[in-house]
Amino acid sequence: MFGPAARETGVSPDVWRFYLLSIRPENSDAMFSWADFGVANNNILLKNFGNFVNRVVKFTAAKFNSVIPKSSDAPGALSTESSDPDAEFIKEINTLIKEYGEKMDDVHLRDGLETILRISGRGNQYLQDAGLNNALLDNQPERCAQVISRALNLIYVLSVLIEPYMPNTAASILKQLNAPSRAVPDVLALDLLAGHTIGTPELLFKPIDDKSLEAWKIKFGGNAESAAAAAAAEKKPKKSAPKKAAAAPTGPKSAEALEIEAKVTTQGDVVRSLKEKKKAGESVDAELAAAVQDLLKLKSDLETELEKSAGTA
Repeated sequence: MFGPAARETGVSPDVWRFYLLSIRPENSDAMFSWADFGVANNNILLKNFGNFVNRVVKFTAAKFNSVIPKSSDAPGALSTESSDPDAEFIKEINTLIKEYGEKMDDVHLRDGLETILRISGRGNQYLQDAGLNNALLDNQPERCAQVISRALNLIYVLSVLIEPYMPNTAASILKQLNAPSRAVPDVLALDLLAGHTIGTPELLFKPIDDKSLEAWKIKFGGNAESAAAAAAAEKKPKKSAPKKAAAAPTGPKSAEALEIEAKVTTQGDVVRSLKEKKKAGESVDAELAAAVQDLLKLKSDLETELEKSAGTA
């Protein structure tokens, strides 16, 4: 895939930037995969990062007339005292913000991006733990105001953390928050105060369907036959063809490959378990997205190790 071909897909440049940076070959080779590209957009960006931002901004617009409600929090750094109901959450976020700075200072860009996703995933879990819904607003209005205020300020932090990777996404977040660009903070604080009016909620990401992924895979396969097949695929719907299994390398597997293979099996069980929980109605989107990302990385590491073993056999 080259730039002009990526542009032909109509997918946001920020999504391309995210995917390519997330597989950036810092410690091992990288491999492009249309299936993984779809997972990166649909399961990680849309259901993790995008879901957190959209849920909070929409709730504020719908329930508070787009005005940040007054809470018991004072401006400035949020408390980590044990008496605060969100003390552990705030400590975790502060630790992750520090970790992000360290990763960026060391130019570990892929790790920095993973840290951002952990922060947004923790934000999703915070909303779940706090029970952000109409019942919370009706029964505990002061607590609801506090949760919304803290969540909006976490989104404000995410806007600057994601900016080096996805500048258009950062700009969209700032527009929705109706806030100026900012510097990376040391800790989570109340910078957007009560009475501030936010902007209009907008979806940060759009889903990519399997049909489009299949058509692009064919279209950009590198020959005239692929282009003709892609044109046919775009004209009429068809069932997704089963993936061909990659040719298994011959020869004995290294100890490292066997170790990674075991981790892949274990992580696969984790993903399957989370999927079953989701089917049962549990809210595990953030956990599932993170687990899928870990599984994809392990599979990529395994493939690299198997190729290395085959080359030295």
